Amino acid sequence: MTNFQIYPAVDLKDGNCVRLVHGKENKMTIYEDDPIKQVKFFSNKGFKWVHIVDLNAAFGKYDNKQVILQILKNMKNIKNNIKIQLGGGIRSVEDIKFWIDAGVSRIVLGTFAFKNPDLINNLSDFFNKKLALGLDIKNKKIAVNGWTKLLEIDPIKYVNQIDKKYFDKVIYTDISKDGTLKGVNILQTKKFAKSIKIPIIASGGISNLNNVKALHDLRDIGISGVIIGKAIYEKKFDLNNLIKLVGN
Repeated sequence: MTNFQIYPAVDLKDGNCVRLVHGKENKMTIYEDDPIKQVKFFSNKGFKWVHIVDLNAAFGKYDNKQVILQILKNMKNIKNNIKIQLGGGIRSVEDIKFWIDAGVSRIVLGTFAFKNPDLINNLSDFFNKKLALGLDIKNKKIAVNGWTKLLEIDPIKYVNQIDKKYFDKVIYTDISKDGTLKGVNILQTKKFAKSIKIPIIASGGISNLNNVKALHDLRDIGISGVIIGKAIYEKKFDLNNLIKLVGN
């Protein structure tokens, strides 16, 4: 049975921890102005991973490189040695290697992967099991470039042709649910998980512990975790109960 992880989200915009609704910049709430403090908080709570997204880089408007490097530097002083999963604006093999060398445990590729399908299936062994495919779905289509453009590519067909040697996770985000606290799309997530050969991490719409439990109960079909953002920042559940639920 697939091991299940909780990935608290740290979305960075202009150096702040924020949450968007449906990925729209004009629907943004700032929750913390010290990302290092936020990552330490998650580590002290007992989480093993944190999911960081550089929204500025994803939108092609500057980046939070120095902030993320400071987070990685301070991780050395964090007792639980929390792992970083990083996405947003990673557009080259050089970018991937830079962040892995800097201490990131897993790189999430979205736009770059879809624009360079041949390249990402012919990487060196250095990248084995260090990548995740960011599959952001809007109206049943793949969204790229900060969710501003839709591709005419079949999501399932694409995922089933990428090399599992490099990609050990697919992050499946339902954009229609993202940042809404309206509940995860269990049926669609379950259908997708059954159709591909790589374990998925669900994302978008988590609002309560029952949502998490429903996904946790689907470990046997390849759902290996869930990214939770707004529900944590809005204190929709006790984090101790959340960790206890999945045994993190």
